[in-house]
Amino acid sequence: MINYVLIERNKNKIVNLGIIILALIISFKIYQSSNVQVGSLAKAQNDELEKNKVIANIASFEQKVEAYKKVFVKRDLSSVMDVVSGIAKSASVRLVSVKPSAEEVMDNYLNSSFLITLTAPSYHALGDFISKIENHSDIYLVSDVSVNSVPANSDKEGANVNLSVSLKINTISYL
Repeated sequence: MINYVLIERNKNKIVNLGIIILALIISFKIYQSSNVQVGSLAKAQNDELEKNKVIANIASFEQKVEAYKKVFVKRDLSSVMDVVSGIAKSASVRLVSVKPSAEEVMDNYLNSSFLITLTAPSYHALGDFISKIENHSDIYLVSDVSVNSVPANSDKEGANVNLSVSLKINTISYL
């Protein structure tokens, strides 16, 4: 049954074949464990790359916050008056009065309000004034507007109507 002569003649080949099969099994096990390690390293690398992206986003937000802190500086009444009166002249409206209101202290900022009374020759001039105030490089927010029409020349048939306007302008400054 078992041909010992054949085995004896090919014993070196059989041993070599056994060594090759054993080497293949060992290398396959090493390959599997290396793949597991490479997979975990790739996952760790992706996690770190995501963390780097988040850190970069946080850093850019911090830079934006610092830039906004420079924009949101406290302005005194004279600088606000200079800006508002310059805009009023360019928009063809006349300032009647400016009255500072109490400052509101919020969590991280200070809200300063100014009650302004003005007269405008038309709604277009009023809209131009409000648009220029809100689009100014300094931060000004118009919160309350009250408009009343006042006849300017009542003796003529096509009487002109001036607008009496009171509005509240807010400025925000960082604490």
